[in-house]
Amino acid sequence: MRIIPVVAACLLAALVLSGCLTVEEREVRITLTREHSGEATILFIDIESESDDSTDASRQDFADLIGSYLQGDQLEGDNPGARNVRKRLFEQDQKLAGEMSLSFDSLSTVRLFQFDRNSPFMMFLGTPSRNELLVETNGTFGGDLMPVIFWPNTTSEFFVKTKAHPGEGVRHSLLSLFHAWEKTGKLPATPGHQH
Repeated sequence: MRIIPVVAACLLAALVLSGCLTVEEREVRITLTREHSGEATILFIDIESESDDSTDASRQDFADLIGSYLQGDQLEGDNPGARNVRKRLFEQDQKLAGEMSLSFDSLSTVRLFQFDRNSPFMMFLGTPSRNELLVETNGTFGGDLMPVIFWPNTTSEFFVKTKAHPGEGVRHSLLSLFHAWEKTGKLPATPGHQH
């Protein structure tokens, strides 16, 4: 399962789900309410199952998405220091989307860094080969050789939108499985498993 990481890597990239889950786009919004604490929301757009061949593992991937991430504590484990975590899945533009909101008391929880009060805020985005491309930000991107986003030290609202590199695997939508689960509250049966 490979959901593109949330605040910077899930939080931007927190999320990294492990396995066959992937996300087409990710939006991260961070608001500082005090010097190093605040609120963050990560939006995952077009969550799909991806496989290297024609095998459709979408039922198992959807079960993992619900069990480990939505109802489980995988996201909390991937984002140490996150408090008041709220998660939901929903349909957006005929695609499955997810949202994670959290509170934090340390910049490191949301993958921000500031050397001292006079320094800019920084977020390491990673290299283009790390599955994400920067689409939009309200900061200044250092470029491929310095994949860091910078914001002035007076910034209190941060925004980053990334897009996944086109994968070579076969993707399967999870939207119909989500609708069935939403209607019945039951996970789809997977080979060798009964839910």
